[in-house]
Amino acid sequence: MTKLIIGIFGHRSDASLAIEELGEQGVKSARISMIAREKQEADIISQDTGLRKPQEGPGSEGLFGTARNLAIGLDLLPDTAVASGAAAAKAAGAEFGDDPGEDGLVVSLMSMGIPAEDAELYERHVDLKRILVLVLLQGEEAESDEKGVREILDRHEAIPLHAV
Repeated sequence: MTKLIIGIFGHRSDASLAIEELGEQGVKSARISMIAREKQEADIISQDTGLRKPQEGPGSEGLFGTARNLAIGLDLLPDTAVASGAAAAKAAGAEFGDDPGEDGLVVSLMSMGIPAEDAELYERHVDLKRILVLVLLQGEEAESDEKGVREILDRHEAIPLHAV
């Protein structure tokens, strides 16, 4: 059985402490992912916790990346998600917003098995510059470790999904 547990954090330090404690409790870093809006925040969390370097999606580096970031800053292009860990393959570079023609963060989260209504709420949290910490539990550990993972996330001030 596979379970995806998600914690929402309003501060970088809370997300970092939760990720560190998850590691101390035996959750492998390969099973922990992060999705954020702010690259700088994601970079710091990655450095502090040992998570893989955050990815921004295609066209985010070099001269094109600089021009793209400038256009985002001027609201000429939509902002995109930054992701680390296994979730990066699906969420890095996903756009925020309501354009049904775009493969935004909601679609990326739904492709991970998250129901559409919840995915929309998670996107709103990330759009508010909150940080998602995703923990993938598989096999026998899914049942036995779920409670412990949820307790760790809650202990570090995880925000309820419907608190947007």
